[in-house]
Amino acid sequence: MEEVSASSTYRTYPVQLFPWLTIEEGHNALARTLFQAIKQVSGKKIVIIDGFVGLPWDDFITRLRAAFADLTTDETRWLSTETCFRSESEINQLISTSLTDDPVFGRIFHGDLRDLWQPERLNQLQNNIEEGGGNIITVIYGFGASLITEQGYHVYVEVPKDRGQQLAGQKAVTNVGVCQPEGFSAMYKRFYFVDWPMLNRIKRAQLTRMDLFVDGSEHTVPKLVAGDEMRRALHEVSQRPFRVKPWFAPGVWGGQWMKERFGLPTEVPNYAWSFELIAPENGLLLGNQERSFECAFDYLLWAETDAVLGVPVAARYGSYFPIRFDYLDTMGGTNLSCQVHPRVDYIRDQFGEPFTQDETYYIVTCDEDARVYLGLREETDRESFKSAALAARDQSMPFEITDHVNSFPSKPHDLFLIPSGTVHCSGANNLVLEISATPYIFTFKIYDYLRRDLSGNLRHVHIDHAFANLDSTRTTNWVRQNLIPQPELLREGSGWAEYRIGDIEQLFFAIHRLEFSIAIEDETQGKFVALNFVEGETCEILSPGNDPVELRFAESIILPASISHYTLRNTGNVPCKVVKAFVK
Repeated sequence: MEEVSASSTYRTYPVQLFPWLTIEEGHNALARTLFQAIKQVSGKKIVIIDGFVGLPWDDFITRLRAAFADLTTDETRWLSTETCFRSESEINQLISTSLTDDPVFGRIFHGDLRDLWQPERLNQLQNNIEEGGGNIITVIYGFGASLITEQGYHVYVEVPKDRGQQLAGQKAVTNVGVCQPEGFSAMYKRFYFVDWPMLNRIKRAQLTRMDLFVDGSEHTVPKLVAGDEMRRALHEVSQRPFRVKPWFAPGVWGGQWMKERFGLPTEVPNYAWSFELIAPENGLLLGNQERSFECAFDYLLWAETDAVLGVPVAARYGSYFPIRFDYLDTMGGTNLSCQVHPRVDYIRDQFGEPFTQDETYYIVTCDEDARVYLGLREETDRESFKSAALAARDQSMPFEITDHVNSFPSKPHDLFLIPSGTVHCSGANNLVLEISATPYIFTFKIYDYLRRDLSGNLRHVHIDHAFANLDSTRTTNWVRQNLIPQPELLREGSGWAEYRIGDIEQLFFAIHRLEFSIAIEDETQGKFVALNFVEGETCEILSPGNDPVELRFAESIILPASISHYTLRNTGNVPCKVVKAFVK
């Protein structure tokens, strides 16, 4: 069930297995399931098919109608919510405060999908449902179909966010309420600030209601599972260690390490980022011995909040998973942009996000010449720095960031702390495990070396945002004392030790490292723990009531709060190091 390259032991397709899970696939199977369900109905025969952005609705429904027509001669009406939408100009006006004039950043849309509908058209669609006799089958489909009526057999068609973005890049799908695709950057911005949060609210409400879940990753071959079985699987996942599905993306500064070590497709020029554990965009793979399907990680967090996060974390963050793991690969690549992230008050007031993008860089491996750029030099003049950045942006005048920003050598297992407001970037030839707060797009670039992105467009910088958040007190001596910590031994035994490697008041999470030749035991303290295997070959995670779970070098895994005690046991030939992150 897991795809492993011959040159890599890292697993890009980690499936949580349940032998009892029934998964079918194809439009014929979907049509048959719907037909059998409505045959049991004595009153009005209604099917609701709601779904997430990224689904090519027209082709999906065309295939389903053809399959359905082979099963019955009864009159079937196919009614689309597309008829309810306001004009695009009206919709754009309604969401304008969320999209803003900025090419990258907006504000989270807190409205309802029904705000984008004309009430008269909604009423007409609802009246159409009430018309006709008991033998007529009515299928209501499209964005927000589950809002039209609570009657009927409810289906939800999911499209993973990475797949939706891939299709957007191919101009194969559109944003909600839009007829034609736009450029990818504009579509992604609307996904992030409008479509995803708006549809997530519908999806969350449907979780306990849906009769059938459909994975529309490949819309020509949908995979389907009963809602009850999916909810049961989510519960069982919440009781054991689990991995989410990682995915990978190229970038102008990207390197070659992940491509080579993870066995990723070679036609991509590089891989800059891994979405290793970024809750808003990761999926969860559930399967049996024959098939698997993908659902959003969000579903698990909504269904099993306390079991996964733990009561103390849930009390603070709700169902929001607050810690992020991702790789930044500049091995054979180039420097990231010189950048800064917003303060808590700034990200809340300007963008509507509840907390900010605090980060850390854990160096998994690097070349001898690798550097990390962090904090202002003692002699840096803020206005001179800003003038150089403006001249680069407006007059294409390059400058050296080391004239203003500290440069520190990096070596494997170093940790650099980057609380919001701290100027920073990774240099070339690092493989960075970024252990951070979950928000992940609010990077204010100060200088990007006049580079163009992979589409040939000059990359945006946000100098006003950056200097509004740049903390001028984080200079060389303060950085050395506070942001480049040395490991502190917490406990040890024969062949094992635990070190505190990153824990300052400016960060809400702490980072420890577990080192062991044979095994080490640990407690979750009633809160989830996120692990990444930073040195070694393989180990097993042992927890009460669960089979051993294998973890391989470079993989990340979540231990839910429901697991109180666990043991890491070395199953390789060399000592192991595992990084542990948790909410303080």
